[in-house]
Amino acid sequence: MQNNPAAKTLKLRLYGTFSAEWSDGSKLNVRSAKLRAMIALLAMAPDMTRTRSWLQDKLWSLSGVELGRASLRRGLSDLKRAIGPDFDSLFVVSHDNIGLNHDLVELIGTSAEGEFLEGLEITEGGFTSWVNEQRSNRPQLISALEFFNPSDKTGILPAVAVLPFLQSFKRDGENVLGDMLAEEVSRALSRSQLIDVISHLSCRNLNMRLLNLADVRRALNVEYIIHGSYRLSGDSFHLDADFLDADSGRIIWSRQFSAKMSDFLNGGQEIVADISRQIGQSILSTSIELATSKPLPEVASHALLVSGVALMHRLKLASFAKARPLIEEIIRKSPNHASLYAWLGKWYVLSVQQGWSSDLKKDSQIASDCTAKALDLDPDSSFSLAVDGLVQNNLLKQFDTAFSRFDRAVELNPNDALAWLLKGTLHAFMDEGKKAVSFTDRARSLSPLDPHRYFYDSLSATAMIADKQYQKALELAERSLLANHRHSSTLRVKTAALFYLGRESEATLSAKELMAAEPNLTISGWLKTHPAASFSTGKDWARALIAAGVPQ
Repeated sequence: MQNNPAAKTLKLRLYGTFSAEWSDGSKLNVRSAKLRAMIALLAMAPDMTRTRSWLQDKLWSLSGVELGRASLRRGLSDLKRAIGPDFDSLFVVSHDNIGLNHDLVELIGTSAEGEFLEGLEITEGGFTSWVNEQRSNRPQLISALEFFNPSDKTGILPAVAVLPFLQSFKRDGENVLGDMLAEEVSRALSRSQLIDVISHLSCRNLNMRLLNLADVRRALNVEYIIHGSYRLSGDSFHLDADFLDADSGRIIWSRQFSAKMSDFLNGGQEIVADISRQIGQSILSTSIELATSKPLPEVASHALLVSGVALMHRLKLASFAKARPLIEEIIRKSPNHASLYAWLGKWYVLSVQQGWSSDLKKDSQIASDCTAKALDLDPDSSFSLAVDGLVQNNLLKQFDTAFSRFDRAVELNPNDALAWLLKGTLHAFMDEGKKAVSFTDRARSLSPLDPHRYFYDSLSATAMIADKQYQKALELAERSLLANHRHSSTLRVKTAALFYLGRESEATLSAKELMAAEPNLTISGWLKTHPAASFSTGKDWARALIAAGVPQ
């Protein structure tokens, strides 16, 4: 009697002589060549499922339609007798489809062990053509595995592979929807400054039914993999996705995402943004866990950087203080990466903006030195240009230089969300509200990922208030504060928006929250350091803050 397959897997060897055995060592005793072929056909299918008509065409076409149906039914009965009570767990059978339970099946072996389905010869033209097609495609797949080299991988960022999503119970035809969805998720993730994304074309060469996790990691050199399958239901589709740690094989999460087909095909990005956010948040939390549980020299570079940036943007003093040593450690390990110096420069900018700097002049100079070093290493890095523009604008008040940095950044990379955001913010400071809103709206559309979302909402609120759209400014500020309630810049915008909406009592309460986050804040001190101080926007903010109770 077989053991319960829920506690074991069926191992199928498709290269060399076909074999099937349980993980406890017992053989799956199937003598019929056609039934062994049927198991192989199912194992090679997306989600290990084929239609009955497709199987009949490949294995019983010479018998005619009616006899073919009867032969398939008889074959299933023979399999059920051979496998016994485990059949119902291993096979998924419906009126139209036959499949294997992919949770209980493991494909083993490589092409080095012999030809694909070697010796499994059946006098059916459909099966013979299918086997020959598979054999002709194997060298292409093996070549992709052996020679693919992700040359764009920096080594300091966590790398993610988004494998094409497979369709459950798929009939013949291309897997268009799953391929499109994987490509859109790859594009969304690639806009992050904190993730390396393997190209979609490279991922398309991989077949998870033939490769184990180690093969994929070795081929693509990634830390994380997302894959899964979807099913159609009327005008909707439902995706079951697994996000994996490629090194250990651990499933970080398994989640379901749903969307209307018509919305997605017409450009709707909600499901893409949702998947991307979940991936981004998981990478952040995993990196922080790694970086805080080991001595810094033992932490992988990608975990150091991601955790450092995440802690920096939490803007709680204790977390913020922990961020700088992490970034400095990765600079020690990888001193020639421009973006690392840009991130360190941004840390010093945030330190000044949050009122945590004990020496404004010194920290401003360090920030400037960091971004200068970044641009020395890579003058065409759009990210380094954007952060240097932030330094020039917020710390040095060199507005013309800041504009030139932002313009060059978006010229080099029109999808650089940070550059668009900071460019829009500078227009807001200079009383150009309509341009400010246009550019910050574009930035938010390009960057749906944490940990920066609150930052994008905050500066978009700044643009709205410069354009005197006070209600929209308030909505964006409040959404930003949900993610980071101590961000003093956002609290200033919220206070001013409430004041100009005529909600003075609420503005006073907001000002109290602002003073709790920045106890030493005074209007005169703020005007000395803020780039908007000499423009109408800055004067309007100062008037609102004074009225709300901030000390002059």
